[in-house]
Amino acid sequence: MQNYNHCLRPIFTENIVKTLIKGESINIYGVKGQGRKRLLEDLRNCQLDYTQMLLINIRNFACSYQGFLEAFAKEIGYVGDAAPKLGDLVNELERDNGNRKTVILLHNFDSLFDNEKLHEDYGIRFFDSLNAIKNRQNMALVCVTEKPHKSYMVYAKEVVDHGSWLELQPKRLPLLNLEQVSEEAQQHFSALYSGEPDLFGKMVISHRLPYSLLEYFVDRLNNQEDTDIAFAERLEKWRKEFDEDYSRVNYVSVNRFTQHIKNLFGALEIRNIFNKVIKTVFYDFPNAIVDIVKHITKK
Repeated sequence: MQNYNHCLRPIFTENIVKTLIKGESINIYGVKGQGRKRLLEDLRNCQLDYTQMLLINIRNFACSYQGFLEAFAKEIGYVGDAAPKLGDLVNELERDNGNRKTVILLHNFDSLFDNEKLHEDYGIRFFDSLNAIKNRQNMALVCVTEKPHKSYMVYAKEVVDHGSWLELQPKRLPLLNLEQVSEEAQQHFSALYSGEPDLFGKMVISHRLPYSLLEYFVDRLNNQEDTDIAFAERLEKWRKEFDEDYSRVNYVSVNRFTQHIKNLFGALEIRNIFNKVIKTVFYDFPNAIVDIVKHITKK
């Protein structure tokens, strides 16, 4: 009998495995920070009989189709002098597999959608090839996105604003719950005192990025940091530090975007117009609304 004790979401992971055994391909969708990649790693670590799982993070290759092919080739152990083609890799995979089943796990698959900078080789033929792969008897796809993949647009060079035509069974990733996170804490740290795994779990699941915070906590506990203060105080201290670090990363990203926009407008010699628009939208207009509300409330 298959063991799912290593899984963060044991029941959900088991249901995914049962669906894959039936030969169906899947679109798992859910917001970031909920442990989407961990789910794929758990699936891979199930080590199913007569099954191999390939894991590729599509986000790393949205602008490089050749990079995707090279990552695919590396996953299957392909060695060749010429640059591989997707069809050649799939055929090679099928020849080497014998009676084994192959499941291709594509993380951040939505990097190929709503993306006007997508590499041109991710066109109609690419998506048709994926459909052909999943239709093979001994192969299946698991594509991970934030939203159901049918809700995205594909900016292939042959078509524009075309919804995804892949046929995948949608599966919503359930939110983490207290039992799952507490069990995870107990597995990592069996020496925790009674009540501490639940305290750990409650703080994690109440956060907007629960799995990201879980990993942060695990790292700090592994480093045996702040052992001179109580467990609850440690968790609260680390949560604040996590939020500060996350905010700092976002602030840098926003600054880079803002600077890019300013450079663009500067190059077009209309920086003054940009500044006036910003002032109107974020200062003059809100102040006008406040004045109107004050005038109405005085009556």
